[in-house]
Amino acid sequence: MKRIVISLAVIALVAAAAIGVTRAYFSDVETTTGNTFAAGSLDLEIGASSTVPFNVSDIKPGDSGSRKIELTNTGSLPGKLNVGFINFQQAENGILEPELHPGWGTADYENGPNAGELNFFLGFLAFVDVDKDGVFDVGVDQQLDIQLAYNGQQMPFPGFWQGDFHYAPMSSNLTPWNNIMTLAPNQSVDVVIMYNFPGAQTVGDGNYSQNIAMTDGLSFDIQTSLTQVQ
Repeated sequence: MKRIVISLAVIALVAAAAIGVTRAYFSDVETTTGNTFAAGSLDLEIGASSTVPFNVSDIKPGDSGSRKIELTNTGSLPGKLNVGFINFQQAENGILEPELHPGWGTADYENGPNAGELNFFLGFLAFVDVDKDGVFDVGVDQQLDIQLAYNGQQMPFPGFWQGDFHYAPMSSNLTPWNNIMTLAPNQSVDVVIMYNFPGAQTVGDGNYSQNIAMTDGLSFDIQTSLTQVQ
C-alpha cells in the first residue's frame, strides 16, 4: 500500500510539472519606434556692434574711454558666461630723458622683457551690460548688470561700493571671471571694458610722476567662453 501511495505522489508531481510548462497567460506587446538622441550646442558669437579690439595710441594722463563686446549664445543650450584677460605684455619702447627724472623718487626700469611702467597708471574695469544700454544698472526684465572687479571679483548691481567703480591696473585683472551669468539660447549681452589714465599729479620739483610711462606700451587679449550649465 505504501508503494502505491509513493507512486501516485510521483505521478502527481510529474503531471503538475507538465501543466506548469504548457500553460500560458494573456499578454500584449507594444513597441515604441524612432528613439533618437541629438546633442545640443553651445555657440558664443561676437556681434557686429562690438567695438573691440582696443587700438589706442598716444594715450596721456587725463584720457579715458571704453569698448564693448556684444556676446550672443547662438546655440541650443544655456551656458555659463566666462570672461578673462590673457596674454598680458608690457613694453618699454626706449627710455627718454624725462623718464629718467620723473620727480617721483623712482628710477625708470631698464629695457628688457616685459618692462615698462604704463601698467602702474593705466586702470581698467569691466561690467556685463545685460540690457545693453551702456549704463551699469538694473537690466532688462529686472536682471542685474554685473560688475567685474579686480582679482576675479564680481557683484550684481549695485555692485561693489554701491556702483562706485575702482580702476585697477591690468596686472590686477588677470584672474578670470567665471560663471558670471547664464546665457539662454539666443540671449545677447554686452561686456563693457573701460580704461582711465588719471590726470597728472605734480610732486617735488613739479615734474609729473607719470613721466616714467612715456612711450611705454601694454597689450592683452580678451577671452570669452560659455560652459555647460551643470
